[in-house]
Amino acid sequence: MLENLARKIPGALFRYCVELDGRSRLDFMSPGCRDIWELDPQAVALDMGALWAMVHEDDRLAMRASVDASAAALTDWSHQWRIATPSGRTKWLHGVGRPERSPEGALVWHVFVLDVTSSRHAQALRLEAEQRFRRLLDQVPNVAVQGYGTDLKVHYWNRASETLYGYSPDEAMGRGLLDLIIPDEMKPAVQEAVHAMFTRGDPIPPGELDLRHKDGGAVSVYSSHVLLAREGQDPEMFCVDVDLSERRRAEASRAQLEAQLRESQKMEALGTLAGGIAHDFNNIVAAIMGNIELALEDVPPDHPAHTSLQEVRKAGRRARNVVQQILAFTRRRAAHKEPLDLGRVLRETEGLLRAGLPAGVALEIDIDPDVPAVLGDLTQLEQVLLNLCTNAWQACRDAPAPRIRVALDAVPAPGPDEGVLWPGGAPSARWPLRNARLTVEDNGCGMDAATQARVFEPFFTTKPPGTGTGLGLAVVHGVLREHGAGIRLVSAPGEGARFVMLFPAAPDAAALPATAPPSSGSPVANVPDRPVVYVDDDTAIGDLVRRAFERSGRAVTVAHGADECLAHLRRSPGVFALVVTDQNMPGVSGVELAAQIRAEWPDVPVVITSGYVSDDLCRRAAAAGARDVLHKPDTVDQVVSRLQALVAQYVPRDATRGGA
Repeated sequence: MLENLARKIPGALFRYCVELDGRSRLDFMSPGCRDIWELDPQAVALDMGALWAMVHEDDRLAMRASVDASAAALTDWSHQWRIATPSGRTKWLHGVGRPERSPEGALVWHVFVLDVTSSRHAQALRLEAEQRFRRLLDQVPNVAVQGYGTDLKVHYWNRASETLYGYSPDEAMGRGLLDLIIPDEMKPAVQEAVHAMFTRGDPIPPGELDLRHKDGGAVSVYSSHVLLAREGQDPEMFCVDVDLSERRRAEASRAQLEAQLRESQKMEALGTLAGGIAHDFNNIVAAIMGNIELALEDVPPDHPAHTSLQEVRKAGRRARNVVQQILAFTRRRAAHKEPLDLGRVLRETEGLLRAGLPAGVALEIDIDPDVPAVLGDLTQLEQVLLNLCTNAWQACRDAPAPRIRVALDAVPAPGPDEGVLWPGGAPSARWPLRNARLTVEDNGCGMDAATQARVFEPFFTTKPPGTGTGLGLAVVHGVLREHGAGIRLVSAPGEGARFVMLFPAAPDAAALPATAPPSSGSPVANVPDRPVVYVDDDTAIGDLVRRAFERSGRAVTVAHGADECLAHLRRSPGVFALVVTDQNMPGVSGVELAAQIRAEWPDVPVVITSGYVSDDLCRRAAAAGARDVLHKPDTVDQVVSRLQALVAQYVPRDATRGGA
């Protein structure tokens, strides 16, 4: 029955005996001997050395040592080795056995040997695949993979893990997960989640984590976890971490650009709204101021109304100044740009800055003599300095030792992540290697984030009612937009404020815009009193101009639009000395009216006035044949004197002959 059972068991079962005198014999060998060694059991019984002869030469010493050790200690034997069969095949064998002593003292072996070639081949393929996969993971950048056993000790650590966390494989292998990259506050939750994964198979949800670098800093990753359970082996956990640092930086940069875009769009919308209001309000203020001037001429100084009119005039001047600040913010006044030495501008403005400072406020000025020139408007840049320094001393006047520092130095082109606000939109052109940086800082009360977010909005102010218009920094914003410059604000409550402005260096002189050609008109003395046509759709302004000229003795014809002006010229050709027209009128603009007048009466000079004199308006006016573009006068005296001068400048000499 035993022999029948042995025939049915795969593998070879045999009993082998070694006598005390060293002689050996094979007591039993099952038929499986033929399947494994390709030998008959009878041949093996005659020569047991044939089995030893088949053992692979690289495995003989290890196999002999295992057999001897088991025999000496009478412990169970288990070993794997390779053989080369008579047919030339290589096989892997796995043998188990138990040695014991017979009553006579002989060593008796009961051994079972199984052919495990197929399983060893599969194992080798699996190991090869694992090694290939690990080599592949070592080459993948930005994807850190770590392998852990049930004890959370590291047994795999790819190159990306070293880059991400700072530990080399030699430093990480064998160390615990919690000791390497898990912050202290996360350790209890991580232990619980890992225990649940290993014991119950509960998955750990993937997500964004802030883990720990070797140097103690935070590492932002998107982490996912895989539990690998293989038959006959302990389960393994693999963490796959994707570095989020670049994405976080990109998101922060994008958020900053989007915030700058929204800020630029908001300020553009506010500027458009404020500019439109200022244009209409400018006409209203001009009418008020003009009529007050006329009324003051009619009222003697001792009249009870004289004092009231003067107070109204003061209020009107304040209103006019507010309008001028709005126009500066909205770029409704043309900037006269030229190469400027900001150091000279700062030195020339220093006296005015010191004169306006209250007692006890220290002013420090540092100027680098090697700062490159910038292309700018002297008046506007002086206004920027005055506005920022005024805000600075108002912010620090309650400090124990109030101090304002103004510094000018040279810097390279600003980087995209320096927190610079570009009022006109981020510049696309390449900046020169050296540019100008102007800094105004104080040691005052500082600003919180909410205030900083609105600080450049027009009419926004933190000052008490009646002490500020909220236009100072709005004007700074408008001027910087006009100059293609950027600004960075650094502040915190109780830590003062620092405004850093970045101006691109001026280009070469050859690249600067050409100056406007001189006027073609010729000044003429003793110009006869020929009437002037003044065109403005605002009836209050037109009436003011008419009354002012009547008092000066010069004839003026007021037209309330282009059609009315053309009708006057057609009824009285050759009579009028000059046409002065407002630019912003409904229907036909001043530029369009100038083109029509040039087509029909090329000898009649046309001058355009506007509250917003821009480079574009000057170009279009010149193309239409206008002699000049002027900013609207602010007072009656300016209106009369300016128009008198225009007649003298632009009326040709041959027009002085003949009567009116």
